[in-house]
Amino acid sequence: MTSSPSPALRRALTDVAAFSHLLLPQWPLRPYQTAPAQAIFDRVLRRSGDQLAIVFSRQSGKDELLAQVLAALLVRFSRCGGTIVVAAPTRRPQAQISRDRLWSRLMGNPLLASMSESHDATIMIGKARVTFISAAPTANARGQTADLLLVANEAQDIESDVWDAVFDPMAASTNAPTL
Repeated sequence: MTSSPSPALRRALTDVAAFSHLLLPQWPLRPYQTAPAQAIFDRVLRRSGDQLAIVFSRQSGKDELLAQVLAALLVRFSRCGGTIVVAAPTRRPQAQISRDRLWSRLMGNPLLASMSESHDATIMIGKARVTFISAAPTANARGQTADLLLVANEAQDIESDVWDAVFDPMAASTNAPTL
């Protein structure tokens, strides 16, 4: 006999602020982070194909917002699967820092930790995964497909011709939103 999820858990699967409050209470999202986090999450659920830009001043929590949105999406899509690709200007340290923050959040909750796996630059929960890659001009990043979300982290430091040639096609066939 399977029990149905509690109302709080059901809400956490559709509301990033509720997810943060319930599963990551030691890293609460700030009020100004919740609206953009939810906007990203909703567009992934709708497979909107939208391009979004989120701009925060330095040290104001953009990477925390991203880590928690990624964690919520991994849980939400753990059964049906999907891939998120996060591109950063460099593999080390930038992509590694983003990957480590997500991993730290997942390991900070015993339930999420028990469901999570990590293999090099990829973090998985069930059939859902996030892959962190370099967007440096010399990186070999072709071949990935982002069917849930494509992220340009620190986009101002990613060359636009590299993004257009290598990364934009990763979401083109799937209608995944781009952040």
